[in-house]
Amino acid sequence: YIDGLADAVEQGLVKAVGVSNYSEKRLRETYDQLKKRGIRLASNQVNYSLIYRLPEENGVKSTCDELGALTGKYTPSNTPTGPRGSIYTPEFMTKLSVEGAMAPLSPMLVVLNWLVAQENVVPIPGARNAEQAQEFAGAVGWKLSNDEVEELRSMASQVKPVVGFPVEKL
Repeated sequence: YIDGLADAVEQGLVKAVGVSNYSEKRLRETYDQLKKRGIRLASNQVNYSLIYRLPEENGVKSTCDELGALTGKYTPSNTPTGPRGSIYTPEFMTKLSVEGAMAPLSPMLVVLNWLVAQENVVPIPGARNAEQAQEFAGAVGWKLSNDEVEELRSMASQVKPVVGFPVEKL
């Protein structure tokens, strides 16, 4: 299907090719396949956040950086439920606001700004209405300091993320 996406670019139907949840190996294969046709791989949308940094550990983030493909992230506005939601304990959310010294900003805005601070990453927040879109806009126009970015990274490293999602095997 990558050839079909490349055909769409060549026909002017789309401007770029992006993929979702590709492993390092699949990224390289797709990049090479597109490059033969003179088309750049634009992005790889993966689960990547302050808490869930598997793309840093499994080579996906560094491969995206190397190939010039942006890493995108879908960010829900509400705390996830089920196993993923167990990461966001009330204690952690309080720490995120207080230890991150970001009050009165919401933890969600701090986390979105942390993603913005990462090289080659474009957060993709899922706004369900105009009010949420306005709230998400509060994550830009200010910048965490390098020390704050690292403090948040260190704090989040103490939280064990839930792993075992099917896309981790792709």
